[in-house]
Amino acid sequence: SEATPTYTLYRNSPLGPADRVHWATFDAADKGAPAIDPKPYNQGNCEFAAEILNENIRRQSGGEMPAHFWCEKGAYRP
Repeated sequence: SEATPTYTLYRNSPLGPADRVHWATFDAADKGAPAIDPKPYNQGNCEFAAEILNENIRRQSGGEMPAHFWCEKGAYRP
């Protein structure tokens, strides 16, 4: 069986909003539970982590977003 695709979590920087900083790579071979989440396992985990991190930043900065997290399909690319 084919492994789930790799997803990478990135963030920008308060000092350089266009910066693309590697934060984490999600490359587990687990396929997850499709009945619960139809997204590939690594995509779901990456997007969940990004949502939590973005919400933490939003709360700690009074609604501003000095940094933002997002996911991209594939391994880390500078």
